[in-house]
Amino acid sequence: MPISFPRTNNLEWLRLIFATQVVLVHAHGHIALPIPRFISHFPGVPAFFFVSGFLIYASYLNAPGLRYFENRFLRLFPGLILVTIAGAIIVLISHGWSDLFENIKTYLIWFLAQITLGQAYNPGLFRDVGVGVINGSLWTLTTEILFYLSVPIIVWLERHFRFTVLVLLILSFAVYATGPLVFTTQIYREKTLYDIIGLTPLVWGWMFATGILAVKHFARLQRWLPYMPWLIIPILLMIFFRDALNGLLFGCSGNKLGLIYFTCYIGMVLWFAFVVPSVRLRFDLSYGAYIWHMPVINILLVLNEPRTLLSLVLTYLFATISWFLVERPALKLKRQSLAPIQTR
Repeated sequence: MPISFPRTNNLEWLRLIFATQVVLVHAHGHIALPIPRFISHFPGVPAFFFVSGFLIYASYLNAPGLRYFENRFLRLFPGLILVTIAGAIIVLISHGWSDLFENIKTYLIWFLAQITLGQAYNPGLFRDVGVGVINGSLWTLTTEILFYLSVPIIVWLERHFRFTVLVLLILSFAVYATGPLVFTTQIYREKTLYDIIGLTPLVWGWMFATGILAVKHFARLQRWLPYMPWLIIPILLMIFFRDALNGLLFGCSGNKLGLIYFTCYIGMVLWFAFVVPSVRLRFDLSYGAYIWHMPVINILLVLNEPRTLLSLVLTYLFATISWFLVERPALKLKRQSLAPIQTR
């Protein structure tokens, strides 16, 4: 059954805000960009996962089959291929262009990994470049792609068991909660089993599943959206008392959010998306900013020019180029995958 929600919303603005949060935090960590501490309490990655669950589930129900996979490919991979080429160029600027011929196999394996499902792969050859990882932020793309592949299976399971999403949410949160204590065996280059499954929806799937439940029950949820700003009170309390309330329920910093904090946080996200008067965003730089900011930081470090303002300017410059020259032309090939605007 197709799912619809108001198409006049601020979700594109939210994605840009989430991407900018990640950009600022990484610029702070790698080139000492000064940022307010509160930024770490509103992390972009968990919010991205929630919004992906919300949008991608609805997208599949409204356009199942081959069209769904075509649309996902067109959204992610053209921009990903371009930034991967740029990443290789950064390594060659650091090592010299002869390095490509001397280590062609390493470059090819890395390139194929980056544009498939191995975004977290970073060969030892590249460890001396910039921060040591060419584009470490792309681990979330591995998680996103695996989630995209899981959605058709989830929908099929729902036909046989209506509580599929809720059960998957509970199981994923259990892995998220216990994984660091249970899956401690080292299996590859000092990486534990939890480090590996931490690249998959097994750990982060409960955030996607929350988005799925939100869109499935949007008609009921909509009546409560005007009251969501009140959630800022428990959010601020959890931040203020973070030392006493931290953990699986109240954790409020970084990607490892507590369940209650995350619930309040995404309530605020939904309010901003569907209650705040929408302003159309004519271009979408969120994906470009997200995938380009770490290559920008790395090239500045390679050139010994770790300038904070320059990193931000270049990030959004390359995001703009990516949008107009690669992403937007690719998206024009997409076939419509969301239901028309639902009015009341």
